[in-house]
Amino acid sequence: MKDTRTKIIETAIELFNQHAVGNVRVQDIAKASNISPGNLTYHFRTKKELMKAVHDTMKSELNSLNFGDFLFKETMDLLDLTRTYLQFLVKYRFFYRDIMEIFTLVPEVKSAFIRQIGHIINFNRNTTYLGIGKGLIQPEPSPGIYDSLAKNSWAILNSWLSAREILGEEAVSIEEGLKLVLDMHYPFYTDKGKEFYHDAIQNLQNLFDDKPSKLSA
Repeated sequence: MKDTRTKIIETAIELFNQHAVGNVRVQDIAKASNISPGNLTYHFRTKKELMKAVHDTMKSELNSLNFGDFLFKETMDLLDLTRTYLQFLVKYRFFYRDIMEIFTLVPEVKSAFIRQIGHIINFNRNTTYLGIGKGLIQPEPSPGIYDSLAKNSWAILNSWLSAREILGEEAVSIEEGLKLVLDMHYPFYTDKGKEFYHDAIQNLQNLFDDKPSKLSA
């Protein structure tokens, strides 16, 4: 049985995803958690305190992925980690959609978020160079190109779910997100890399049995 604090955090994440951070009151979270407002404020006196706890939960989960020191032996290790990161983005999609509002509510979150971005961009950059070593990706065609690719890969993935919501999509699949990652690198693949790409695209559904996630829930 979950403790009350964990239940409150999980309910807050669910409601933030459904209705956006600015539209959810602590009273709404208490009601959805089947506890009294007084019980909620015993654990979190303000919405700011609750958001800090939600962010701590996010940060712990993201840190467990070890983007800062991850090394893959097989290309499938990279795809599997990317899949796990996409699942993370779906689970906490409100954070990326409502990021500026969250920074206003909890300013101290911003510096931690920027550090997290740096780890992911470095991971993107390092895996590109590892791809070069495996003969899957061409040497950098011009200085700075792969730095830009690393940053753009982060930016596109982090806006991917928000774009889908804007377009009125009700569900999204992790398979689609993985294809997006592979597509972004296609111009830089070697012939060997293109063979890997086509094999991976054909087998994504078999490799990862993920059900589509509803964006409205």
